[in-house]
Amino acid sequence: MRIKLGAAVLIAAALGGCAASLDVIGDPFVAPAKFQFLRCQDIATRLTAAQARDKELRTLMDRAETSTGGSAVNMFVYGPDVRTVQSEIRELRATAAEKKCPDEAPKAAATPDTAKRR
Repeated sequence: MRIKLGAAVLIAAALGGCAASLDVIGDPFVAPAKFQFLRCQDIATRLTAAQARDKELRTLMDRAETSTGGSAVNMFVYGPDVRTVQSEIRELRATAAEKKCPDEAPKAAATPDTAKRR
């Protein structure tokens, strides 16, 4: 019993160290400085699209979870996509912070046609 508990603690500590290493080695799902050359408005547009995709994937995962084998589908089909989208969202937010983009940019990018209609 003690051996199993010790092994579980050792595995948890090792995996916890992997999660903390993203800051040191970078995110494996997004190329470094991928969004560096975008303007604030373009960053806001991509951030809105990435957040919509994240919401869509989570809805699909919730729906798949109700069926038989849903957890396997979530892990193998939707899991990599969710991690990629979350990495893109993190990178877009970091790039927006580096460029000191205004917080209102995502709202303005989400509704650009309203000014044209007036």
